[in-house]
This record gives sequence, C-alpha cells and structure tokens, in this order.
Amino acid sequence: MSRKNLTIILIALAMLPAFAFAKDGYEITIKINGYKNQKILLGNYYGDKQYVKDSAVTDASGKVVFKGKDKLPGGIYLIATFDKRLLFDFVVTEQIFSLETDTIDYQAHMKVKDSPENELFFAYSKFTTKMAVEATEIEKKMKTARITKDTASERKYKEELMSYDQRVQDYRKDVIKKQPTFLMSKLFKIMEDVYVPPAPTLPNGKKDSMFQYYYYRDHYFDNFDFTDDRIVYTPVFHPKIESYITKLTLQIPDSINKAADFIVTKSLPSREISKYVIYWITNHYETSEYMGMDAVFVHMALTYYSDKKLTYWLDDALRFKIIDRAQTLDYNILGKKGQNLTMPDTSGNYQSLYNIKADYTVLLFWDANCGRCKEEIPKILDLYKEQNSKVNLSGTKKMEVFGVGMTPEPKDWKKYIREHKLPWINVDDPNHESNFRKFYDVYSTPVIYLLDENKKIVAKRLSVDQLKDFIEKGVK
Repeated sequence: MSRKNLTIILIALAMLPAFAFAKDGYEITIKINGYKNQKILLGNYYGDKQYVKDSAVTDASGKVVFKGKDKLPGGIYLIATFDKRLLFDFVVTEQIFSLETDTIDYQAHMKVKDSPENELFFAYSKFTTKMAVEATEIEKKMKTARITKDTASERKYKEELMSYDQRVQDYRKDVIKKQPTFLMSKLFKIMEDVYVPPAPTLPNGKKDSMFQYYYYRDHYFDNFDFTDDRIVYTPVFHPKIESYITKLTLQIPDSINKAADFIVTKSLPSREISKYVIYWITNHYETSEYMGMDAVFVHMALTYYSDKKLTYWLDDALRFKIIDRAQTLDYNILGKKGQNLTMPDTSGNYQSLYNIKADYTVLLFWDANCGRCKEEIPKILDLYKEQNSKVNLSGTKKMEVFGVGMTPEPKDWKKYIREHKLPWINVDDPNHESNFRKFYDVYSTPVIYLLDENKKIVAKRLSVDQLKDFIEKGVK
C-alpha cells in the first residue's frame, strides 16, 4: 500500500472527525535507524485524501514518540518527511505500540512490537514485494522468449506469472480465515472481485445481455463491512464508493439519487462511513460541471442534511446555508416547470411568462451595463430573427424571449432596448415583487434558461451557441 510520493493536505475540513474517544489516548514510538534529528509527520488517510495529525523531530538515535490524550481512529496511517515524501504506511488499531526500521529498506527491515495488526500488515508487504520481484524476472524471461519466438517457453512463463497472482490471492484468503476481525482482512475482502456467473438464456433463446452488469452491481458491496469505521481511514474505501456512484450508475439524477440512497442506507450502522458517503456525494454533484447534476445535491441536502443526528458534524449555520441553497436550486431543476414571473414591461403593463405561446421560451436575465450582456444579446437577436423566420405549422412562434432587465437605472435599460430594437418581451422588477433571483438562482448576468412550450426547464446557464444547438436539435 505504500506510495513513493504524495501530497499531504495540511487543512482541516469541517466534516473531518474529532479525535476524541478514550481516556488512555495513544502512544506510537517510531525509530528509524540512520534518520537522526529529522522532522517527520504522522498522517492518516481519509477518503481520497491524506491529512497531517502530528509532527515531531527524531532524536540522535532516530527515535520519535507520537502521543495524545485521545485515541486515534483505526485505519491506515503514514509516516512522511517534512517535505511530504512518504516513508511508509502502517496500521492503527492498537493505540500503544512501536515500529523500528532503517533507511536502507523501511518495509523489509521493519520490526513491530505490541501490534499484531502491524505484524500482519508488514508481513503481507514483504510477501507482495518478494512476489513482485520474482514476477519481474519472469516477465523479462517471457519477453526474451517472445523475441526469440520460443513459444513453448513464453507459454510456460505466462503460466508462472498467473500462479503468482493466485499465490497472492491465496495469501489474502488465509489471512481472512485466520484473522477475520483484522483491518487487513476487511480490506482484502473489499478488494476481492465479484464472481459473476454465466448469463442465463432468455425464453427467446438469447443470452441475457444485461445479466452480468446487474449481477455485478447488485453484489458489488457483498464483501464490504459497513459497520467498521476504520474502513473510511484507508485508501481502499473511497475508490470503491466513487466507482459505484460514477461508473456503475447511469449518470442521470434519478439513477444517482437511487444509488446514493442505497449506499447511505447500508452505511447507517457506521457514523464515520455514513458521514463520508453523505458528504462526498453531496459535494461531488454540487460542484459538477455537468448541467442538471445539481438535482443530486438538492436530493442529498433536502433528504439528509435536515437530520441533525445524521449530519452531526455540521453546525446550525452551515446546515442552514446548505439547505437554503438546495431549496433555491430545487425551483429550477431540469425537467421541472419553471416558476411563473409576472412583471411590468417598458410601458408599465404586466406580462406573464406563462402566457407566452411559443415552442421555446428563452428566459434571459441581463443588465444593459454588463459587458458580457452586450456581447451576447446581439447574438440572441440574430438567433431570434433566424428561428422566427421559419414557418411554424402550429401558428405560434418558434422562439420567444422573456427578457428580465436587472439594470440599476431604468432609463439605461429602456435606452438600450430602444437603440437595439429588441423585439421580444422586455420586463423588469422595480418593486422587487417577483422573487426571480431565488426562483432562477440569478446572482450574475447574463443568465439564460431555455423552457419548452409548457415552460418546463430544458436547459439553463447556457451560452448563445449552446442555446442555438438545443433549439436546432429540438431538445425537450
């Protein structure tokens, strides 16, 4: 599990765990022969990142003691140099133990005292290193046989390589059998491939082409212990969750939300696992660059963040901000009918968004003094003329624009409309009656939404080129 180079993140996130559990605390003694008077870091894995827990300077013998009054959460930890170069990983389950090694080979020369978990961990590391060295030699021989066209030898070496993989698998199975509660056993089980049986034959005589996918997905977490908090503090945990959500799940909000609920439900027995799963899925889709994925953030926030026991790591202020943000986005989720806006036009007559009769309605929020708006509006005008020059058998416009002015000075707004001869419906909200900023999440200009004939939101936050593409392809 060791990695030669890694970036250790030196920040503390609000959702990170508090290291407060037992009275006796922890005391980990590290001795690295030949590494005297050097500052080293104690860190831990958490999800897909690593965090610094403590730092200290080795004495003249290369010894340092990390200790604290509170127990460390179990998991995979690391020792790194001050310039963030990994020296070695180790396991924390026992809270008082010692590790001794040297700079020649950190893992091969490791001696463990008072930690059966680490004895197993380093024994496995030594075994896999030995297997890797031997396998490399076999690969060299196989390459030579291939070059000399010695097919018999090449086949023999290939079979030998396969046997190495089987020996590693057998080693892991033996550990699982003998030490089922050890962290390494839990990780080995997670790393096991799902055995997928042959696809059954359908009544029409063909094989069920989707059987293997569904079987693999449905059994993906069979060997995952959702009751063990230590799993979160390992580099094995996050890729497993991420792969299920982003690769095994169809990337549309309904499917993602269903998969998210499934994982959250399974993880509820563990405070640490459920916390990470809820946080990561929510954050991942809130910051997604793909349009419409904010629906996942809305689902996660409104389903789970109002439960203070479930999201115990949040304070009330942050909880309120998350839920408030989700409620705002919930108004303008793709596929939902947009909120009606009734606002006065340049003559003071009220116009209703819902009264527009057109195949598409472009909902435009703009400011006459905005530089970007001045670039985009002429393009929208060209698109408006182009689309409405075509014959529409329904008798309605192909495209209408409901332009919501956000210019501070009404005279500037009206002047721009007049000078550029904007032919569409131009309105503003001088008395702040419509609540359009919350309904359509408007905090800058320009903002462009595309609505269908029923005012369902087809797309949002578009460029004019994207807008044209959606309309011409008839996306609804």
